[in-house]
Amino acid sequence: MIKVLAAIVAPPHLSVSGAGRAAEQLSAALARHCEITIASMMGAQTYEAEAPGLRRVPVKVGLPPVLPWSRVPNRYRTLFYGSDIPAMVRSGQFDLVHLHNPMPALEMARIARTCREVGVPYVVSTHGFNEIANGNRIYGFGPLRRLAWQMLVTRPVHQAVRGAAAILGLSPADREIVEAMGFSGSFAVVPNGVPMPGTSDAGEDAAICTRLGVPARRNGELTCMFLANHTPNKGLPVLLEAFDGLNCPYTLIVGGEKRPEIDYGIASATRRPDQRIVVTGRLSDAEVQALFRRSDLFVFPTLADTFPLVVLEAMSHGVPVLASRVGGIPHQLDQASGQLVEPGDARQLRDAVAALAARSDMLPKMGQHARARVARHFTWENAAKRAFAEYEKALEAPAQARAADWSNVSTLHPLQRGTRA
Repeated sequence: MIKVLAAIVAPPHLSVSGAGRAAEQLSAALARHCEITIASMMGAQTYEAEAPGLRRVPVKVGLPPVLPWSRVPNRYRTLFYGSDIPAMVRSGQFDLVHLHNPMPALEMARIARTCREVGVPYVVSTHGFNEIANGNRIYGFGPLRRLAWQMLVTRPVHQAVRGAAAILGLSPADREIVEAMGFSGSFAVVPNGVPMPGTSDAGEDAAICTRLGVPARRNGELTCMFLANHTPNKGLPVLLEAFDGLNCPYTLIVGGEKRPEIDYGIASATRRPDQRIVVTGRLSDAEVQALFRRSDLFVFPTLADTFPLVVLEAMSHGVPVLASRVGGIPHQLDQASGQLVEPGDARQLRDAVAALAARSDMLPKMGQHARARVARHFTWENAAKRAFAEYEKALEAPAQARAADWSNVSTLHPLQRGTRA
């Protein structure tokens, strides 16, 4: 049976990650087809997936001993975390490595390079690739930061991508992105999936909403929900600006871990008695599900996203989606299950919410269609079958067909020194 190492590359300080969740759940589904071991730089997560034959190994994560890292903000430290995953690759226990998530990019490239050195083929899922490709636009870098982004992010990701035995794109939109990175090999669409929600308890849902400060529903009021890490690419300032000028009754639930760089002043400002914005902070899975059931519309004005799992999660709960026309989102939604707007346009987003609020009677039907669409097209079982087919193709390919130019890959992280065979 094929032995696969699922390497989740992510900064350890993240409390939640859509890519991490997707990697866990895909790995659980793949455990029916192969022996799969999860090595996550994030450590144990509350959303860990379980399945017979799925194994986990602890990962040592750290920073190079060259700076007083406690004084460096997380957003910069993120770039330099390393791990002992390359040593796992060198152990000879695995036939293939599956790389999930591109940040920290230097570590992704180091793991990929180790695979090349020991002759273990690897495949890459395109979590976060839209964000990588659009980083300069999202963050508005000046010349110095643009150069740093190129050296520490885009170049290492490009190098890892070029040496992959296959790219597992989350949507067809990712093909153009990886081709621009220099990849010319096997590309297969392996979209994220979601499990369909089970039964709920109305009393428990009500208690959760009360605890989070979400008020009881009022007649004629539209309840909207947003959920994401409050990073710049998720478009939270656009969301708050759009709702600040909205002229209809609403409750807006803003979920996700708060960030110091986000101005939450609009959310806490005084507004009409029939307009409320509730910022919840980080949420458990049970809380997320209760809030989805409380919501009429999921609003996701992201500026750059590859294939956001949260969109599928909202759809699986029967909630229609209003989201930006970026990345793979147009492949997640159709006209019957949601609506698309241009990214970064608060006025267009406001107008779209107002139009849907005026026709709120059609939202339940849109939600039913969204749920059916997920059940038909976006399951982990289907994703696992597609991914496993690519595993088999990657292992059948001659080694020389997987050769790549690694001359510019950066040196090993200090945690990896001494691990060469």
